Amino acid sequence: MARQSGAKSVAIVLATGSYEREAPTTVLRLAEKLLQRGVNVNVWAFEEAVTLTNKDQIDHSEPGALQGILGEKHSHVSKYIDMLLRAGLHGAKLDWVSCILCVQERGVEKHQMNSVTIGTLGDLWKFVRAADRVITIPSYR
Repeated sequence: MARQSGAKSVAIVLATGSYEREAPTTVLRLAEKLLQRGVNVNVWAFEEAVTLTNKDQIDHSEPGALQGILGEKHSHVSKYIDMLLRAGLHGAKLDWVSCILCVQERGVEKHQMNSVTIGTLGDLWKFVRAADRVITIPSYR
């Protein structure tokens, strides 16, 4: 049987956290589009990316000089992730696994969103092995 040309499952390996670069926001926009097209998305978060799903983040006000451009409030990225985890767009779903060592090192193990799984490299291997495509977003140093 020939494999179809379109991806049905994409694994994203993400190491970059919020406020470092725009990569996490771009990855989430990509994930949303893939989900809308019926593609399952599996994210393996490690290094600073495990802070993206910290449920205790709070919205904060933008500086006065930027409020005319950006608006008054700055929403945190975990709200976007939560929306995607709950969406089930077109029958596709998003699974998010945060590396256990990384969440422990950063003190966010007990602060992960309810829909997020804390896992091991075995979970990463399962995501990569099952994926039609793998995208890696490294940290920048």
